[in-house]
Amino acid sequence: MSVSEVQENKFSVLRWVARIWSIPAIFFAVNEILFPSTENGVQEGWFTWATVILMFLSIVGLLVAWWRDLLGGLASIGLLLLFFVFYWFDAGEFFPGWIWLVGFVALPAGLFVLYDYLENK
Repeated sequence: MSVSEVQENKFSVLRWVARIWSIPAIFFAVNEILFPSTENGVQEGWFTWATVILMFLSIVGLLVAWWRDLLGGLASIGLLLLFFVFYWFDAGEFFPGWIWLVGFVALPAGLFVLYDYLENK
């Protein structure tokens, strides 16, 4: 086994860790699309809907990252940051479940970006 094959295997492991780590977020998004949670009938404004759409687009970025690592990873991170800004403006507070989104969306997206960087270095 040559040195380049060993390095390629290391990078491949990083890519698969990012893919496996992104699966819970993808399943969550698909579950919410297929079986939306019912609210108590409160009418939401467009800003609230924008935050929901940004969160789901961030998870779509993880799906894109399965084929285009850099594009999907950067899109996911950027859309997640935009989600946090929109939520802060809409609710007047920082998103209370931020640690879950960072853990299940931003970290695997960051691993996709790192994989692309190391692969193309």
